[in-house]
Amino acid sequence: MSKLGKTMLLAGLVALPLTGSPAVSQGMPPEQIKQILDVTKTSWVSFRDWNGQQLIYFTHLESWRCGIDFVFYSLNSTDLDQMWELDACDPSNPNAVLKEKPYIELPANSTQSITVQLIFKDGTKSSGETFYYKP
Repeated sequence: MSKLGKTMLLAGLVALPLTGSPAVSQGMPPEQIKQILDVTKTSWVSFRDWNGQQLIYFTHLESWRCGIDFVFYSLNSTDLDQMWELDACDPSNPNAVLKEKPYIELPANSTQSITVQLIFKDGTKSSGETFYYKP
C-alpha cells in the first residue's frame, strides 16, 4: 500500500466514529481489519511503568479483535511462546475494550522487548513484530 493510501486509510479511521458509519455499528469485515492492523502495527502493544511495575498493554489489539483469531507473543525473545487471550468479538460493539486488565503486569524493568504475531480470521499470519521498551 502506498504512503498516500495508508494516510487516506488512517484519515478514514479517524473519521469513522464521528460519522456514525454503518460499518462501525455492524462491525467491519475481517479483511478490512487486517489492513487496518497492518498500517497501525506500531501501536499493537505499548509499555508503561506504573507503581513499581512494568505494564504491557494489548488495548489496540483488543479493539480490533474481530479480525484476529490469535495473538502470540514472547518477552525478551522471538520465540512466540505465549498467547494473549482476546475477548470474544461482539459485532454490536466491535471496538469496545471491556477487558478489566488489557495488559500484562511484570516486575519493573524486567522486559526490554516483546515480539508479537497475529493470526488473522482468514488463517494468515502477520510477521513477528518486535517492540522495545524505552524508559
